[in-house]
Amino acid sequence: MKAFGYEHHGAPDVFQTYDIPTPSPAADQLLVKTIAIGLNNRERAERAGGYGGIGTPTIPGRDVVGEVVMVGGEVTGFSEGDLVLTHTEHGYAEYALADLNATVKLPDGITPTKAAGIITPGLTAYKAVKFFANLQSGQTVIVKGASGGVGSISVQIAADLGATVIGIAASHNADYVKSLGAAEFVAYDQNDPATLLANRADVVINSAMNGAGTADDIAMVKPGGTIASVAHESPVTDKPLNFVHIHPTNEMTDREALQAVVDLMRDGKLTINIGYTLPFSRDGFVKGHQLLEEKHNGRVIIVND
Repeated sequence: MKAFGYEHHGAPDVFQTYDIPTPSPAADQLLVKTIAIGLNNRERAERAGGYGGIGTPTIPGRDVVGEVVMVGGEVTGFSEGDLVLTHTEHGYAEYALADLNATVKLPDGITPTKAAGIITPGLTAYKAVKFFANLQSGQTVIVKGASGGVGSISVQIAADLGATVIGIAASHNADYVKSLGAAEFVAYDQNDPATLLANRADVVINSAMNGAGTADDIAMVKPGGTIASVAHESPVTDKPLNFVHIHPTNEMTDREALQAVVDLMRDGKLTINIGYTLPFSRDGFVKGHQLLEEKHNGRVIIVND
């Protein structure tokens, strides 16, 4: 099968085209023919050399929507021909393996392109809101990075829960963030959110790049409140609060989180901004990673027609 990857770290043009064996599903797996593949910033960082060593070759890719073409012998609930979303590995390829605990069916009315855009950000957002922050109806939550993939989905999940949502993003995203369900919007490029929103939040969800601005999070959360952040280091502060690092976890399975996000999308309660659709080719993956390197607007999706 055709696949796209690299043998050394570097700029987007390290991608090469490979002809590798089609994988065979284990008894508890599915083999999926890819239709749409979502690209993520972690894959950009891995390609650039931000995470450890490298295989020969490395085929990245976690977010795949496709058609089931083979079903493992112990699998129930899925059949050949089903369209599915899966959070997987080695997804930049014609075929990918799907584990049952990270795979759900694609409902009618959701395009593969849209679905591919919600997998990693949807999983991250849902676990951030429901598991790490344990947000409750009636609470006030501040979402930083509210116009991005994780942030925009967090706003919508929190609003659906019945929380009061305050979104923080650049000023040109005000209308978009409000359309997602934010009751209030603060532009970080026009105001100082830490001053304007001091001690306002029961929960702060920081989905900004690398969890930037932890000092602001501390200022905005109420004493005794919770900060759920993608930042890697816990802050040192005298203010009483609960700081939780958002990280991959199986305590809430990917399947559970992905099903919840897909259900919200099916019911018209959740949307995602797809900014770019690119071809399933080396040029498509190079261009996609070039977009990830820059300031871009919306999810980047590879479409395998």
